[in-house]
Amino acid sequence: MTENPQESSGQPTPDHSAPGLPGEEPISPAGVPAEYWRAFAIVAFSMNRFIIDQMIRAARLFDNDTEALVLFGVLSHLNVAHLLPPGARPSGTLNPRGSVQGAQPRLRPVRIRDLVQITGRPRETIRRKLDRLEATGRVLRLADGYVLNIEAVDPEMRQLSADGARRFMETSAVIAAALRDARVALAQETEPTAQGKGQA
Repeated sequence: MTENPQESSGQPTPDHSAPGLPGEEPISPAGVPAEYWRAFAIVAFSMNRFIIDQMIRAARLFDNDTEALVLFGVLSHLNVAHLLPPGARPSGTLNPRGSVQGAQPRLRPVRIRDLVQITGRPRETIRRKLDRLEATGRVLRLADGYVLNIEAVDPEMRQLSADGARRFMETSAVIAAALRDARVALAQETEPTAQGKGQA
């Protein structure tokens, strides 16, 4: 009998349908509209190209340490999520520079155990990466957890994020166009079947 490597190592089998960040929805195959499957190759290629390209660009700011990059991203998101609720408008939430006014003392600290649970990475790995991020000034350690150091979000990082958002919107437009075409194709492909049933 062949052992499951994950079971023999004592690590729980990951739930591949689980959300990545708190508050997000799990994967639901039944909830994916038909046009996404009809345009799958274009949709997947366009999305993955953007994600991988942005990850490679962003990793350069962390000495190509992608684990540190992901950890910094997760920590930053959890720190500020309560300050940027769904539907928040720049005019009512942000200052003229595009930032949350006086955000640093309002950030919510995150504990190591929470980061371990969310990322699935070993506690020692998380602790080591946080130590390095703290040493480089990107995060601050408080009594009840870690927060990002807003002063470390320098012009280079802001430029990467703003340009990434622009390219994300361009990618979204490509995907939207593919889905529109897929809906037309699906309608045309099912039409003869519908007509045949009517004649029968």
